[in-house]
Amino acid sequence: MTTSEAPALLDANILVYADQAHDDHHEAAKALRDLGQRGELSLCVTPQVLNEYFAVVTNPRRVTHPLPPAEAMVEVEKYVRSQHIRKLYPGPGVHDRLRELFQRRPVTGADIFDLYLVATMLDNGVRRIYTFNTDDFTPFSEIEVLTPPEPEPEPEQSAPPSP
Repeated sequence: MTTSEAPALLDANILVYADQAHDDHHEAAKALRDLGQRGELSLCVTPQVLNEYFAVVTNPRRVTHPLPPAEAMVEVEKYVRSQHIRKLYPGPGVHDRLRELFQRRPVTGADIFDLYLVATMLDNGVRRIYTFNTDDFTPFSEIEVLTPPEPEPEPEQSAPPSP
């Protein structure tokens, strides 16, 4: 059962950290993603996020343990087929939103991708994003920028008293 909480977009870095077990943010990203996959938290992705995820996890210059392309595509398909993680698609108004955002915050180079992601969110009524790259999104007052909380450590099992 999905919570009634407002949906939040997962940025590509959340998906990458969720799969890269050796990284510092792995536990927090994996716990967040798993909540969404179980329908316990309202989360969504866009085709752009999935493409960015694929580009990063298959690139040995970007991750320590790159995935073979076929395996990365299997992971992308898990998100596409997920019953609980909503998919957002750019609608007909996304370019008008992009232009409005650009007029307030002109960007160059690859920064256009974050601007387009915010435009896609707003075009779909999504106002929250989970990311570890908070500086990329804090300039946009229309959205709430969240980082995944670190999961609570498991309580240590104490050994039974010896006789």
